[in-house]
Amino acid sequence: MKKILFVFPLFVSLAFSETSTLNIGVDYKLTAVMSDNDAVVPAAGPSLNYYTHQIRPYVTTQLNSQVEAVFRLQSINLWGQESSTGPAGTRFPKADGTPWVENAYLRIPGLAWDRLDLILGRQPLLVGDGTLVSDDNAGMNALRAKIALPKGMSLDLFTAKVAEAAGGNNDFDLKGAVWEVAQGDTHWELAWIQESNGAPSVYPLAGTTTAVSHIQRTFYDLRIFGDLRDAYYKLELGLQGGAIRQATGGDIALSGVAQRVEVGAQTDTVRFGRFGVWAVYASGSGDDPSTPTEDEAFRATFAKRWDGLRRTGLGQYYAATLSDAHDPASPFSSESTGLPAGASGIKTIGLGLSTVQKVRWTASLGYYVYDSKRKVAGKNSLGAELDAVLEFRPTDVGFRFGAATFFPGDLYDPSAAKVTRLTAETTFHF
Repeated sequence: MKKILFVFPLFVSLAFSETSTLNIGVDYKLTAVMSDNDAVVPAAGPSLNYYTHQIRPYVTTQLNSQVEAVFRLQSINLWGQESSTGPAGTRFPKADGTPWVENAYLRIPGLAWDRLDLILGRQPLLVGDGTLVSDDNAGMNALRAKIALPKGMSLDLFTAKVAEAAGGNNDFDLKGAVWEVAQGDTHWELAWIQESNGAPSVYPLAGTTTAVSHIQRTFYDLRIFGDLRDAYYKLELGLQGGAIRQATGGDIALSGVAQRVEVGAQTDTVRFGRFGVWAVYASGSGDDPSTPTEDEAFRATFAKRWDGLRRTGLGQYYAATLSDAHDPASPFSSESTGLPAGASGIKTIGLGLSTVQKVRWTASLGYYVYDSKRKVAGKNSLGAELDAVLEFRPTDVGFRFGAATFFPGDLYDPSAAKVTRLTAETTFHF
């Protein structure tokens, strides 16, 4: 791995020596995580302590005045597992330190009367804030067209190949269309996203599993966001539809709804720097076990969930999305929901404040409350979390220190104990 990363700058400089511009760099992130009692249940569960790093060398170049080429490698692993297969079931193609291609694409701007940009190849893919689609810095093989329309409107079209069977109809495809309107400080986005997985798989449904031959999910998403003076707001509403074809025959209908509201404001003080407050409400519907032919759980397969090998979401530890959270039993798996038995769908309410001191220092506090959208024996509390973060960025090097305490709710065993997680992170670019 070290030899490959060492040879990379020399190789690209020779390969693109005839181009007019060449930009070579590396993004590096080192993270240390220490958690006590990460299992939550029983009260004296095992700890989870590890170091992980993410190395992302890249080269960008203008092949000519119209075409830009981007190539990026990535190496990611837990320290001490470089020679192993790495943690199983991660979001990434490899997590054992072996470099793999994150991005390799061409961007061709200015087509069709300077209104069309084409992006072809393995590229980053993010829709909105990642509620429905995010590549999590893993890259996606996609064809994308961005079209500038009159009156501040634009259209973003893409089709991505997640898995290819090279024969038959067992491919996994992701398609989308995003229409955006900008009106002053307000932006409107209307998105259509479709996931189509033709590969046989096992699907979780109402506390059990069933063998399926095809899954098609369709999402309709409305997002409104904007900036006011020293304030911002984000509103999002998502609807899910589709169907699951069971291997034994018969369809299971897919439905579901999601909402997210986030607001924040900041103000400057003469003596104490800049202070801000924020609030967030996020909710995704859960599955009703009394409807065996319908799954009401709102779950986007490619929602933003990962920052390297560490989950990201609402809360540093629980890292909730609309449908899943950190799973102590499989902390690096992208397949588990992380919820107690019977729970489905997550409602999160969060409040926080932040401050910026002397430009380079940032501190924040956050408090989150999590509930399951489906009650289990009359209970629905998943728990609460208190977070604290301190960041310092003197130059191109950044330091981030975090502390999180998770208090399990009544859906966990009565003997469940709180979890404390400490993180330290260093990032730099050169």
